[in-house]
Amino acid sequence: MPGSDWIRSTTNGFHEMAEILAKRHSVFVWHFDLFPKNKPFYEIKNVRIIRPSSIYSSDLSFYYGVNFIRHSLLFAKTVRELGIDVVIVQNVIPAIWAFAFTPSNVLKIFGFQDYYPESASVYYRNSSQVLRRLVESVSWLVTKRNIKSADICLCVCLSLNKMTLENGCAKSYFLPNGVDTNFYAPEKIDKDLKRKLGLSEHTIVFLGLIEPWLDFDTILQGIKLLKKDVTDAKLLIIGSTLTGYDKELRKKILEFGLEEDVLTTGYVPSESLPYYLNLGAMCVMPYTLDTYSGTIRLPLKFYIYSAMGKPILSVHLPEVKRLMPRHVLYYDSPESFAGHARVVFQDKKLQHDLSLTARNFSKSYDYSVLAGKVEEILEDNLKEQHFC
Repeated sequence: MPGSDWIRSTTNGFHEMAEILAKRHSVFVWHFDLFPKNKPFYEIKNVRIIRPSSIYSSDLSFYYGVNFIRHSLLFAKTVRELGIDVVIVQNVIPAIWAFAFTPSNVLKIFGFQDYYPESASVYYRNSSQVLRRLVESVSWLVTKRNIKSADICLCVCLSLNKMTLENGCAKSYFLPNGVDTNFYAPEKIDKDLKRKLGLSEHTIVFLGLIEPWLDFDTILQGIKLLKKDVTDAKLLIIGSTLTGYDKELRKKILEFGLEEDVLTTGYVPSESLPYYLNLGAMCVMPYTLDTYSGTIRLPLKFYIYSAMGKPILSVHLPEVKRLMPRHVLYYDSPESFAGHARVVFQDKKLQHDLSLTARNFSKSYDYSVLAGKVEEILEDNLKEQHFC
C-alpha cells in the first residue's frame, strides 16, 4: 500500500523495488485514486493494480475517512483471496485498518518514509499554531500505533530506524531511498533544450517539490554573491508544488532581483528529468534545519543527483554525512554556498573528479541492489515466522 497515488504521483523507492520484485513474485499494489483529474504520470510495469472504488476529495483526511469502510472491507477480502504473504504499508492512516485486517500469519511491514507529524502539519502552516500542534499530535499517535502493530519497519534513514525500535517495533531495517542508475545517467544530454532555456555552463539545479521546508533565501543570496565572480551563473528550479508555495518563491526571486538568473520549470514529465538535470554543472539540497524532519533528511534527490554525476551543494544534513559522500560540499551561509560553487565552476578537473565520484557512489544504491536486500529481509523473516 503506497504512500500516495501510485499512477499520478512522483515515484519513490518502493515503486521501483516493487516492480523489480514483481519479476519474480506476485506483487499487488493498492491504488489510492487521489488525483483523478490529473494526467497519468507513472507507467505501470509488472505489478498488478488493485483499484478500490473511492469517493474523491482533494482533502486527504476526508478522502481516507469517507472511504474507510469500503476500503478496509475490500482489503480484508483481497488479502485472504489472494493468499498474501506480506503486507507493506507506507500510508499512515490506511495502515491503521490495513494492519488491523491483516491475518496473524501474514508479515506486516511499515514503510517509515518520513517523520509524518511534521510533514503532515506543514500543510496547515497558514492555520493556527494550536491546530498545527493538534495535527502533529494526532499524526504521531497514529504513527506510533503503526510502528507497534508492524512486525517489521523499513526506514529510509538511521534516525527513523532508531525511533521505531524505541517505540515498540521488534525489528527495524535501514532501507534508504535509491535510484535507477540506467534511467538517471550523465549521458542523457539535450543541447537544444539548454539553448532554448538560455542557460549557461555555470548553472546550478534544484529538483523536487517547491514547499516550505526548503530554504531558498540562502540560495538566492548565494547566487547574487556568486555572480560577482561568475557573471553568467544561473539557478534552474525543476518541480511543482502541492501547497502553492511556488508563488512565494516567485516573489522572493523578484525581491532579490534575480528574475533573469533564476528559471522555474514547473512540472516536468519523469522521462525528461535526466535531460533537465544535465542542464546544470552541480545540484543543490537547500533544506531548512529548524525542525526534526530537517535534521533527519536523507532525500531521494541525493541519490538522483549522484547518479547524474553531479557535485552536490547541501546544507549540513547529518544523515547524508553518515554515508560520507565525497562529492557533497556543505554550506551554511550565502557566502559558503557561493564559495563552493565558485571553486567547482572554476576548476574543471575538480568538477570532473567529483562527477565520477558521485556516479560511482550511486551504484551502491541502485534499485536492483536495494530490491535484493528487501527480498532477503522478507525471505528471512517469513522463514522465521513459519518456523515459529
